[in-house]
Amino acid sequence: MIKKQKNINLLLRNKGIQLLIVVVVMMLFYTCNNFLGGDSSIYKKLQGDYNAVLEQMYIDRSVDFKPLSFNISFQKSKIELPIMQLGQDGLSYSELKELENNSKGTWKIISKEPDSILIETPASLLSGRYAVIFHKEEIFAKPPRYLLILQNDSTHLCFDKVIETTYNLDW
Repeated sequence: MIKKQKNINLLLRNKGIQLLIVVVVMMLFYTCNNFLGGDSSIYKKLQGDYNAVLEQMYIDRSVDFKPLSFNISFQKSKIELPIMQLGQDGLSYSELKELENNSKGTWKIISKEPDSILIETPASLLSGRYAVIFHKEEIFAKPPRYLLILQNDSTHLCFDKVIETTYNLDW
């Protein structure tokens, strides 16, 4: 009888250990998936190329500038902002290349409630923190037009993206 109780206790311990191992592995998987490897909703939505919606853009800066391009591109943690020319009229090829390089940088999510990102570029006027707003327009458009709005105190940038109807994006 005592031998059977020892066997049962040993079996329960083993089952308890097995259950504990399963729970710990599940918690580690969940933690790694959410914080390290999992792509959040905002990350997935931002990926890709967008075109500027000029009539809805506002940039308040104390320097004279004019945009030379009107696209923004999010590729993983890299970003390519619209190229901005500061004050001068003529540009050489090397100056244009330098402006193009200044528009490339990185971005990261700094908040998910509300959605916010930090754009870090070497010398772009558009470097900084932005609230992120996603909007889907369904006004007779097939496929629908998706809007990305980046805004802070002095800037309101609006970009659109047309996505094929076969690709279901939850905006």
